[in-house]
Amino acid sequence: MANLSHMSIEAVIFDVGGVLVESPFIAAMRWAKDWDLPESALATLFGEYSRVPVLGQEPPIWHEVECGRVPLTSFIENMKKNLAHDLPKNHRALRMEASDFNPFRGAKLNQDVLGLVHRLRDQGLRVSILTNNVVEWSEWRSVVPIENFEDVVDSCEVGIRKPDPEIFKLACSRLLLPADSCLFLDDHLGNVNAARTFGLHAVLVTDDYEALVHEVLAMI
Repeated sequence: MANLSHMSIEAVIFDVGGVLVESPFIAAMRWAKDWDLPESALATLFGEYSRVPVLGQEPPIWHEVECGRVPLTSFIENMKKNLAHDLPKNHRALRMEASDFNPFRGAKLNQDVLGLVHRLRDQGLRVSILTNNVVEWSEWRSVVPIENFEDVVDSCEVGIRKPDPEIFKLACSRLLLPADSCLFLDDHLGNVNAARTFGLHAVLVTDDYEALVHEVLAMI
């Protein structure tokens, strides 16, 4: 962690899933249980999400969906083909539609983190959102009061996703701030490490939101 006495934080940038609302990975695990998907199917479905492709390598279809280049319907069809190796032929998941797969459905706002947003604004700090998301999952915007945030950078709108340094550059440039004046909050370690490498201050968010509030307030 950087020396707090030398920090000059002007803005805090929030992830959505796992920070402002429930983690989509936790929601996806619940969804998988509802669809009676075995662990082998889960490994097939989520195994490639965190893979960072090397130059010239095809990116995981997950990434293309989050960048808005592949529709969720295509992802679901691809997913069903892959799941067919792990499931009986009559398994109902093989008849799944895109509308059946939305980890943000029913998501609840994290009131502790929203309280932090209000405290930061009261202290004169700027707040924004930086999220990897999917066009078809835009209902999170009806859960998160985005009017409280100065800017929203959504991967499916800008065609870049975390941990690509270009998306951190974009988020900072839209705030007209250098990276070292911004604090980034995310629940994915790979994104946090990439943000730090880019020059942002960053905190890994866990489910101890009370501790998160104290840590952030100590840094500003």
